[in-house]
Amino acid sequence: ERERERKPRVADIYDKREDMLRRKRQANIESKLTEVETQRMIDECVNKRIKELMEKKDAEVDAEVCRRVENAKQILERQMREELQAKKAEMDREMAEQEEEHQKEIKSLQAIVEQLKSDQEEAKLRLDEERLEVVEAKRRIEEERQTLEKELKKKEKMIQNQILGKSESNSRPRISFGMKKNK
Repeated sequence: ERERERKPRVADIYDKREDMLRRKRQANIESKLTEVETQRMIDECVNKRIKELMEKKDAEVDAEVCRRVENAKQILERQMREELQAKKAEMDREMAEQEEEHQKEIKSLQAIVEQLKSDQEEAKLRLDEERLEVVEAKRRIEEERQTLEKELKKKEKMIQNQILGKSESNSRPRISFGMKKNK
């Protein structure tokens, strides 16, 4: 009987051992499943957290990029304003210089025009004086011509009167045909 009791015991032990090994394998499998499930859940949590952080980081990066772009835009606008102001100041200076040069040229040209007007007026006065002198000379010549004509007509008339024997005393001067010397 003891053997009988032993035999079942060996079978029991064997069964217990099989049962224990099966439980161990089951526990191992469950442990691995739990481990896999835990790892999956951890991975999901990590991925979710990474996604959240990435979205947050993306938003932060976008905000930082926008802030930097805005800063760069403001700096660029300021630089462009300064450049434009510098260019405007340079153009204003150049315009002032050109205006000054033009004013000098205008004054110079006005002085030349005034000088030319003065020269023209002097030339006109000289021309008028010369014309007056010419007119005066013509008048004198005309007067002399008229005086000479009158004298010539008077002499001619006197000669005609002498020839015709007309004189104030109604006597004709003697015509001598000799060679006497006239007193």
